[in-house]
Amino acid sequence: MLLFAVGLTSYTIYYAWARPFPQIIHGMIFLHFGLALYYLHLAFERMTEGPSVVDGSILSRVNESIQQRYAQLDTVVCLIMATLAGITGYYFVTEYGRLTGDAILLGYSNTDLTLGLIVVVMILDATRRAYGWSIALVGVISILYALYGAYFPGFLNHTGLGLRDVTLYGATQVERSGVYGFITQAGAKYVAIFIMFAGLSRAYGILDVILDLSQRLGKRLRSGIVHVAVVSSMAMGSITGSAAANAATTGSFTIPMMKRQGVREDFTAAIEAVASSGGQIMPPVMGVAAFLMADFIGVPYVRIIQAGLFPALLFYFSVAIAVQFAVLRYGWTSEKDESTGGLLEVTFSKGALLVAVYFALSVGAFYIARQVLTLSLLVAGIVTLVVLLFSRYVHGVASGSDEGGWSELQTAVARFCQGRYFLIPMAVLVYALAVMQLSALATGLYTVLTLIVVMYIRDLTLLLTTGTSDDAWVVAGYDGEVSDFGSTVSTVPRQLCATTIKTLRGFKQGALDMAPLVGVLAAMGVIIKMLTQTGLSGKISLRMVALASGILVIALFLAMVTSILFGLGMPTPAAYVLVAALLTAPLQELGVTEITAHLFVFYFAMLSAITPPVAVGVAVASRIADSGFLVSAKQALRIGAAGFLIPFALVANDSLVNWTVTGTPIAVFCVFIGTVALTAVTIGFDGQHVLQLPHRLVYLALALGSMYGPALSQFVGGGVATTVQLATALLALLGLSLAHIDRLPSVITPRAEAGDR
Repeated sequence: MLLFAVGLTSYTIYYAWARPFPQIIHGMIFLHFGLALYYLHLAFERMTEGPSVVDGSILSRVNESIQQRYAQLDTVVCLIMATLAGITGYYFVTEYGRLTGDAILLGYSNTDLTLGLIVVVMILDATRRAYGWSIALVGVISILYALYGAYFPGFLNHTGLGLRDVTLYGATQVERSGVYGFITQAGAKYVAIFIMFAGLSRAYGILDVILDLSQRLGKRLRSGIVHVAVVSSMAMGSITGSAAANAATTGSFTIPMMKRQGVREDFTAAIEAVASSGGQIMPPVMGVAAFLMADFIGVPYVRIIQAGLFPALLFYFSVAIAVQFAVLRYGWTSEKDESTGGLLEVTFSKGALLVAVYFALSVGAFYIARQVLTLSLLVAGIVTLVVLLFSRYVHGVASGSDEGGWSELQTAVARFCQGRYFLIPMAVLVYALAVMQLSALATGLYTVLTLIVVMYIRDLTLLLTTGTSDDAWVVAGYDGEVSDFGSTVSTVPRQLCATTIKTLRGFKQGALDMAPLVGVLAAMGVIIKMLTQTGLSGKISLRMVALASGILVIALFLAMVTSILFGLGMPTPAAYVLVAALLTAPLQELGVTEITAHLFVFYFAMLSAITPPVAVGVAVASRIADSGFLVSAKQALRIGAAGFLIPFALVANDSLVNWTVTGTPIAVFCVFIGTVALTAVTIGFDGQHVLQLPHRLVYLALALGSMYGPALSQFVGGGVATTVQLATALLALLGLSLAHIDRLPSVITPRAEAGDR
């Protein structure tokens, strides 16, 4: 199973490098490879862990031996499914030329149809096992609707498809099928490489680095570790693309630390759940859904990053402000470490200045090497590294330290390798996307290769400069003591072996993370194909516009509710694909730009992770925090309340998505201020005072004016609407500023209390 998982990641990297065959062939191979791996992994878990007996009000009545026999039988079923995944994959790949050529004219054989039906059943079963019955039932219902549409009433009625048609549209008609359609191809081409990057990152311990850096930040903030959860979850959530997985990963560290700081259990779960969910809208990766969006719309990936930047910043800004207000209101502040200095003090310190100088030096050296000297990327990177090392050596000599230039250089290099090395692959990611504007596949490839090379260099550098390593068994002698430099050199092969093992574990983890997702992406393709072939998707668009009576606000509200409902229990990428296929067209008919409509539904598909009754992100975080689900969900809605109104602000302020020279700065200023005012309303605190109902209503009015002022343009004209928006934003800023310094007039000053109300 390990070889199978490593093989899937290796194949993905190979395809990204060589691209030896068309994208659809790659999607077919990847889908069946992933399905086989998923079923093998399930069977392996059953065989190693043994059949488990499930307790419950109904299952407790079932004889234990029956449950065990069922588990054993299911293990056999998984092995059979893995075998079928390999057989069907081999058949469709080898018969691709005939299935897309002669078979269209001469007809499909019974073998073609039988194996196509097996593939459809297989992806629905894999979806059920990986994500529960909710998504699988949608797939089953879509197929039943296609088969028996003639029996449905009203606009749901259609002539009905036969089982042969369902099989053809589902899988057998390869190029026009749902299973092998653009969703599976986009997942195999764009999503997979970044999921595997996330697996490598976890295997290399980058999560520990992020948490360590976040804890250092927390020591300089009054909110302490609470903002650490926001920062770390944002960073990891952008890569993983799963609210539940992110909450489980980062929450296992941050939630206990928040509880030790005194934060109430329900708030710790809520903060972690909201931050983990929102990571999926943070560029540049955006939880891998950005790749699907780019393929869906047909625009460059960098355009999606640009469009998603301000919406993501708005969401995390609102979460950070909500957390800050909650911490101050309920007295959960921490004592700052005076030895580290405050945040502003550190920001403008000598050390920060040196970091800025070295950053400018590295950018300048790379620019000269790349643009002026026209060197290759690899050579330009090496030149930049040499310039930085030489500059650090000169700085050590010039400073006249006792250690000397060489020793100080060694110390600086070791410090960089222990905490900031992950910035190199992230810099490659940003440069490849923003500057070179490479495809997502090429960007992912270079990022993964850079991460692997950096880890080998990093581990060897730590071993040779400090005699230490993350892997204690590599550098320790038989007596457990680290020996001198000579013996350290003798451990180099062992260190290379240890890094290779970590790399293979990362390959395995990335493949196992991706394997369940291939089934659900293929299932989404089948669902959309059934809805398209029956004409239901077009009918939904027409009905939605008719139900809204042409009023955009009503259509947006309907799209919001539908996106949340479809997102309940689903992974966000799959939920986005489904709602984008159904809901973006009617929004565009009412005047919403295409990319804004896609971001709107994607935003709410993401927010379904904190929306009851399912709220998978809250469910995971509340278990870790040992708090009640409903009370944690209530607090999550309070903290993330602004997030439910920000998508409407994107529609009202289209320049937040489609940038303009004059409109974007005004919209950014006003909407950001409105977000702060709205957060004060939901938390009931403005930084100094507990707000009562009258003050909340005033702040709510100012927030709505700041965020949705341009919507008045159809009644009073664009100039007046912009003036109203700016005026309300300035009033909100004035009120919040005076409240912060406690200079509000006594007549309107809220009651200064800090209890739990």
